Amino acid sequence: MELKTRNDLAFLKKSAIKEASNQNWERAKQINLAILNQQKNNIETLNRLGITYTKLSQKQNAIKCFEKVIHISPNNRIAQKNLSALHSTKNKKISNTVDKRLLVNDSSKSINLNFEHKSSTISLTPGENLEIKSKSNSIQIYKNKKLLSEITNNIAKRISKLTNLGNQYSCTVIGTNENNINVNIKEIHKSESTGNIISFPEYIKPHSEKLSLNHNSIFTLQTEDEDIEK
Repeated sequence: MELKTRNDLAFLKKSAIKEASNQNWERAKQINLAILNQQKNNIETLNRLGITYTKLSQKQNAIKCFEKVIHISPNNRIAQKNLSALHSTKNKKISNTVDKRLLVNDSSKSINLNFEHKSSTISLTPGENLEIKSKSNSIQIYKNKKLLSEITNNIAKRISKLTNLGNQYSCTVIGTNENNINVNIKEIHKSESTGNIISFPEYIKPHSEKLSLNHNSIFTLQTEDEDIEK
């Protein structure tokens, strides 16, 4: 499908992240290239494109992307880590294996969250899996048992309640910058006790897509968890 030209970089970025989170790597490549046509030295986009080329087994293109990032920003940890991994697999075929649970492409089972992280010393890479721990009215995000953030907004509260009822969720990094992490959270197991309760109903979606959510952001849902409380 031919990519329609758009001048809205924010829209393109959001689209690139969405396609990557759904493992649509060819489409993600096209969108990231479109962004670079307008901002050729955009570090975040170059890193995303490098990851995308890696997933498409286009190793040389991936290396070029990460090397360009290093040229612009020598201390960029994402580029350093991925470049090192690519060079270490010089004579090996790059694996494009993904967790099949992440291939579920159902908006009622998936949502993207953007939040502040507590430790800038922890390196994160797009595609990396994180751990979710449920608290009474929040969720905590961990990498290797190190706390990245505790999220206390209403979406986190909903995830916590459904987790306590037996649902299970994956958490995958889809983008980072100095202070924020963008993750995709997906339902990977539905408990019988949750019946017909949808993890992420449509009344949540408009809020989550328009707002940049940090770890303590609060907003009102139209029917806040009434379906869970019943």
